[in-house]
Amino acid sequence: MAIFDISINWSLIFVLATLTTAIYRRVKKGRLPYPPGPKKWPIIGNMFSIPEDQPWIAFKQWSEEKGSDVISVEVLGSHMVVLNSSTAVRDIMDKRSSNYSDRQGWTWNFAFMPYGPVWKEHRRVFRQEAEYPEARLHQPHALLAARRFIKHVLHEPITWTEHLRHMAGLVVLSTAYGIDVKPQGDPFIEIAEKAMGGLAKGGNTGTYLVDFIPALKYIPEWFPGAGFQKEAKEWYKWVTLLPDAGFQLAKANYVSDAGTGKYCIAARVLDKLRDDPDRDRKEKVLRNALGVFYSAGSDTTVSSISTFVLAMVLNPDIQQKLRSAVEAVVGTDRLPEFEDVEPIDYLHAVVKETLRWQPVTPLAVAHGASDDDVYNGYHIPKGAAVVGNSWALLREEGTWGPHPDQFRPERFLTTDGKLNPAVPHPDSAFGFGRRICPGRIIAYSSMMITCASLLQCFNIIKQKDIDGQEITPKVEYTTGLLSFPKPFDCEFQVRSETMRRLMEEGTEIVEH
Repeated sequence: MAIFDISINWSLIFVLATLTTAIYRRVKKGRLPYPPGPKKWPIIGNMFSIPEDQPWIAFKQWSEEKGSDVISVEVLGSHMVVLNSSTAVRDIMDKRSSNYSDRQGWTWNFAFMPYGPVWKEHRRVFRQEAEYPEARLHQPHALLAARRFIKHVLHEPITWTEHLRHMAGLVVLSTAYGIDVKPQGDPFIEIAEKAMGGLAKGGNTGTYLVDFIPALKYIPEWFPGAGFQKEAKEWYKWVTLLPDAGFQLAKANYVSDAGTGKYCIAARVLDKLRDDPDRDRKEKVLRNALGVFYSAGSDTTVSSISTFVLAMVLNPDIQQKLRSAVEAVVGTDRLPEFEDVEPIDYLHAVVKETLRWQPVTPLAVAHGASDDDVYNGYHIPKGAAVVGNSWALLREEGTWGPHPDQFRPERFLTTDGKLNPAVPHPDSAFGFGRRICPGRIIAYSSMMITCASLLQCFNIIKQKDIDGQEITPKVEYTTGLLSFPKPFDCEFQVRSETMRRLMEEGTEIVEH
């Protein structure tokens, strides 16, 4: 009976606190209305309105139905504001970025840190290593990873998605820490997958009720509806381990090699900090910044390259056109290098269209409103979660042309096949404002060399069933902060014996 009595007390406290908060916020909001949204129920608001599966689609539909680029949903007095147009994102995330750059989340991850001096320092350290000209120093890691990937696909094509995860992990771990990952069962890749699995599942604001009622994180695990706490506890274990795992090994290697080890970001920055009187604190900043690269780089690459493969299977004409463009530069007797792929306009167009067509993060990570604000006559309350609907922005016909649901690289090109400077890069795929992903340059260049290498070596075709009929994959994606194509069938057909030999020899050439 004691447990039952405690449960009743907790329930009463929770209900009273929730009602009080909801009433207080409703009175406080003043005369201006909140942005429009779906019909609200008394007290609970839109608790049961937000769909669990691909909410970005519903947000765009509500925006169209209400005739407003900005919509809002409310749960028990807490608000989430969704921006469904590039105009709204530019006005709010860019022009008013000082009020909408706040976030909360992983304490060491500057992608989720509250806006301020600590966040600025972390981001500056990352940007110095991840943007041009330093970004080019990381290309050998991406080239080696691409060569290993196509070689693994050659030998084990059925498990190509597992090889893709290995490739993505190799790029991140070798670039950040100088770690050469194991072909299978690498512990560093496992740590990243475990940590990012939780982020992918629960990173979208509104996935769990605790996103709207932060006080829920303090209730006991046995309390009804508190199952999220058990999941969060497991994720926290891996999230805490992640920033230290690779960094401590890189630091140990740096010391043992006296700074002469193979190139990586950790060694490069540690060398700069060797005689710095503030070394301990700056090392911690470096550790955290590299942890972001480690955590975010692998899964995003897996999603985007998987989307590229899906698009090639569904669009054999585009696949052949891209292959011809690559071969026009590379020929048929060697594998692509970075200096080959950078000037190929059609390759740029295909990679850009891959990022636009099915963005890795359909809903960007939520920003927090630091103060009350007014936009287009609507009240955005202090503390509201403000989310950019990347999926909606990347389907604006005014920017990307007609039929945005179709995969059409030509939307980025002029009539003579050159990149059209009037069509923007799909930056919305990487976030918004001061919070845009600083690793996007490395991610983009890795996609370029991987996509070119795949099509140089393989015809990516539909698989056939036992009756010899082609199996057309469906365009289906998972739900979460990170969205992936659901498993689909395809076949990697080696194009020639020359390509087979080049794939066998390609990694050795890069490594030496």
